[in-house]
Amino acid sequence: MERIEILLVDDREDGLLALEAVLGSEGYSLVKARSGRMALELVQRHDFAMILLDVQMPGLDGFQTAALIRAKKGLEQVPIIFVTAINKDDSYVIQGYDAGAVDYLFKPFDPHVLKAKVAVFAELHRKNKQIQEHADLIARISERERIHDRTRLEVESLRRYQNLADAIPHILWKTGPTGALVYCNTGWREYTGFDVEMNAGVRWRDAFESEDLKKLLKIWLEAMPSGSSFDMECRIFRHDKELRWHWLKTVSERSESGEVLGWIGTCTDIHDRKIFEENAIEARRLAESASLAKTHFLANMSHEIRTPLSAILGFSELLLDSDQSLNEKINCVSTIRNNGKQLLKIIDEVLDISKIEAGRMEIEAVEINTKDFFKELFLSMNLKAMEKGLLLTLKCVAPIPRLITTDPVRLRQILINVVSNAIKFTQKGGVQILVGWRDATSLIRGVLQVDVVDTGVGIEPQYVGKLFNPFVQADSSTTRRFGGTGLGLALSRKLARALGGDVELLKSSPQGSVFRIEITPPMHNRSALVSSFLDDPEESLPAERMKHAGLEGVRVLLAEDVFENQLLISRFLNVAGASVDVAANGLEAVAMAQKNSYDVVLMDIQMPELDGYGATRKLRSEGYQGAIIALTAHALQEERLRCLQVGCNDHLTKPVDRATLIESVAEYARKTMNRDPRILSLVQP
Repeated sequence: MERIEILLVDDREDGLLALEAVLGSEGYSLVKARSGRMALELVQRHDFAMILLDVQMPGLDGFQTAALIRAKKGLEQVPIIFVTAINKDDSYVIQGYDAGAVDYLFKPFDPHVLKAKVAVFAELHRKNKQIQEHADLIARISERERIHDRTRLEVESLRRYQNLADAIPHILWKTGPTGALVYCNTGWREYTGFDVEMNAGVRWRDAFESEDLKKLLKIWLEAMPSGSSFDMECRIFRHDKELRWHWLKTVSERSESGEVLGWIGTCTDIHDRKIFEENAIEARRLAESASLAKTHFLANMSHEIRTPLSAILGFSELLLDSDQSLNEKINCVSTIRNNGKQLLKIIDEVLDISKIEAGRMEIEAVEINTKDFFKELFLSMNLKAMEKGLLLTLKCVAPIPRLITTDPVRLRQILINVVSNAIKFTQKGGVQILVGWRDATSLIRGVLQVDVVDTGVGIEPQYVGKLFNPFVQADSSTTRRFGGTGLGLALSRKLARALGGDVELLKSSPQGSVFRIEITPPMHNRSALVSSFLDDPEESLPAERMKHAGLEGVRVLLAEDVFENQLLISRFLNVAGASVDVAANGLEAVAMAQKNSYDVVLMDIQMPELDGYGATRKLRSEGYQGAIIALTAHALQEERLRCLQVGCNDHLTKPVDRATLIESVAEYARKTMNRDPRILSLVQP
C-alpha cells in the first residue's frame, strides 16, 4: 500500500525535528510546514492521514489554521492533533477542540504516547482507504455487469433489427451524424454490388448519379443543424450500371438530450412508376402538340384555300356581267387562272406530304443539264424578286458537273420553295443562290450544294426548332403578314432526303438567313464541268453588272461590329469594285483611319469599346479630313442631325439599300479624291 502521509506544522525547527525523530522510523511519509499558510497550500496537494499542528505560530496560529483547513471542501474529516507547550487550562483545550482538533498533545510529549495516537489515526486512515477501494471495485464490477447486460440486449435487438431489415423489400441504411455509413442491409449490398470496403465511410456516394448526389448533399447539409427529416427522388446505379429511380426518405436518430446521433434512411425503387409517368406526360404533350398543330393547320389551310377561292368566285361573277369589256374579261380569266394555280399548288403540297408520310412518294431518275436547269430557275424566280424591288443573283461558287441524274421536278420544287421563302421574307436588299459541288465519301456519287442567302427578317431562336415541322410557321403573325401554310420547308426537307440529301438552316439573324440544300446524284463525266451560268459577257446578271458601278480604285474603311453586316456591306462594295477594310469597333476604326489613306469611312454608330459618335469626334478633333458616312438602324431626324453634328458627312439607315450605299460611296469618294472643300462643310467648329 501507499505510504501514509502526515503533515507536521511548527514555526520552530526544533519542534519539527522532535516530531520527525519520534515518527521518522515508523515508515510514515512526513511533510513539514513552517507556517499556517504553508500548511494550507500543502493540504491542497496531498492526501494527509492526519495533521500535527503547533498552536503558537506567528501570522496564522494553530486555531486559525485548523479552522481554515476544516472550511475547505474534502478536508472536513482530516484528523488534526494540536501540539503545544503552554496553556493546559480546560478552556484553552476546549477552544482547540472547537477549532477542529481530535486530540491534544502537550510538550514535552511522551514519544510512546505520540506513536500510539499517530498509529491509531494512521490505521483508521488505512482502513478508510481500503473500504473506499472496495467500494470503487464493487461499483466498477456493477457497472461492467450493467454494461454487459445492456450490450447483450443491444446485440439481441440488433440481430432482430438486421433480420427485419434484410427481410423488407427496400434498401435500408444508417449513417453517423456526418454521413459516414455505419450500417446497410442486404438490399443495398445486392443492389449496388458494393463489398465491405466500398461501403466504408462515404464511398456510398459513388452509387448515386452525380447531379442527384449534389441535390441530396445540399438538402442533407441544410437538415443537419436541425436534424429535420427529408425525402427526395434520385437515381442510383445498380450493380450492372443501370441507372434507376428511387424514392429516398431519411430521418434523424437523436439522443435523450436531442443531439443528432445519426441518420436512418430507406430507398424504394420507383423506376417503373417514374418511367410510366414520364411516358404518360410525354404522350400527353405530344397529343396536345398534335392537336394544336392540327388546329393551326386547319386554320391556315382554311385561310389559304378561301383566299384563292374568294378570288375565283368573285371574278367568276364579274364574268357574268354583260357590261364587262373584253380586256376586263381577259383580266378576270387571268386572275381566276392564277388563283386556280395557287389553289392547285396548295393541294399538291398537302398530297405530297401525305404521300411521303405514307411512304408512297415515287422519285424519278432523269438526266438534266445543270446550266439550263439553274438558268431557267433563275429567270422564273427573278420576276418575283423584281416585283419586290429585290436583287436576285445566281452564282456558281465551285464547278459542278454539266449533267446529273436526279428528279428534276422534285429538285425544282425544293429550290422554288426555299427561294420563294427567301424572297417573301426579304423586304430590302436581295437574295443570292450559290451553287457548288463536292465529292461525297462514295466514289459513285457527289453532293450538289445550293446555299440560299437572303437579307430578310431572320428567324427568332425559339422558332428554329419548329421550322421544318409540317403545318407550322414561326408564329401566328407570320401567316397574317406573309401568308403561306407552313408546308413549304417541311415538304422541301422530306423531298431532299428522298433525293439523298437534306435542307437545313445554317444561320439566321435580323440581318438575314442562310439555307443549305443538298442532294446526292450519281456521278457523271467529271471532264464536263460548269463554272458559270452565263453564256457570254453580254448575258451578264445584275450582280455582275454591279462591278461597273464606278467604285474601281476606291478604298473604304467599314467600321461595323456585326459579322453578318461586315460580310453583306463588304460584298456590295467589292462587287462594285471597291477595296474594303473592316474595323470591329470604334477604337480600331480610329487607328486604321489615322494609319491608312481611305476615300470613305462607313461608321456604324452602336459599337463596343468606342461607339461611332466617339470615333468620329476623335478623328475630327485630330484633323482627319476624309469623308465619314454614318451607318445606323435609327432613322429618326434627330439621329441624323446628331451624326452630322459630331462630324459625319452623311447618314445612311439600316438595312442598307445597295444602290443608295454605292451611290453615296461613289459621290464622297470623288469629293475626297478632288479634295472638295464641301467634304467638311457640315462639321461643327
